[in-house]
Amino acid sequence: MTRRSTSIANETNSRPAPSRRSRWRPWLLLLGFSVAWKVIVLTLGAAMPRWMVDDGIDHIPLAMQPYATEARATALALWDGPIERLTLVRLVRVMSVDSAQTTAAEGCGGKSARVRAYTFFAIPYSEVRTVCDRGVVEYRVFRRRNR
Repeated sequence: MTRRSTSIANETNSRPAPSRRSRWRPWLLLLGFSVAWKVIVLTLGAAMPRWMVDDGIDHIPLAMQPYATEARATALALWDGPIERLTLVRLVRVMSVDSAQTTAAEGCGGKSARVRAYTFFAIPYSEVRTVCDRGVVEYRVFRRRNR
């Protein structure tokens, strides 16, 4: 009887307890799902502006396209903070190019442009108004309309 009881005791001690084995499984599943959804959401969020919004230069008249390209470069230079440059500003689009009515614009041919930046999921971030080679960043995209 002693021989049999020791063999049974050895078998029960060599196997891990069922509660010990399954204790980590829910946490590992939770960690896996957490990482997976973040990768999917951030990948789709970064890709959507490129799918939904173009740079807008093709919609500008041919005579104004060189200035539109210059305005786009000026706007990208204005969003030069590390957070904006590396994460927030995913795409910029030239909204319009017009002839400016100011005295500052007379020296460069009288052109001005509006360039809009888009973040993840193609959400508008802010706009830049350029006159010649200078620009002003407007962080209020959703302006009030005067009625």
